Amino acid sequence: MVQQQPIRRKKRNLKSRFTGTVGKYFFLRLGLAFLSLIPFCLPAAICIWKRYECRNTQIVGMTLEFTGKAGELLGRFFVWGFFSVITLGIYAMFYLPVRYKQWMTMHTVFGPVLV
Repeated sequence: MVQQQPIRRKKRNLKSRFTGTVGKYFFLRLGLAFLSLIPFCLPAAICIWKRYECRNTQIVGMTLEFTGKAGELLGRFFVWGFFSVITLGIYAMFYLPVRYKQWMTMHTVFGPVLV
């Protein structure tokens, strides 16, 4: 009777990590807080923040990349605001958070693989 050898699998790197620094995080948040005070600059601040998060996040060795544009998000804000007014806030309470998350996820992709 022949004994079967156990199958040995190579161990893969399944770790995820955030590579940002405390100083960059603090000053970026501070700058974006001031930027968001300027009318119509909130979408730009959101996109800058999301790009920073994605650029410094590695999931299973792959970085994320955010492809959204501030102008497109500003347009979405106007549409979502219009629907919120028309529906007396019902859209803002139930649909808007889902639509916002969908837009963010739709514009977040995997970047090049890091070795």
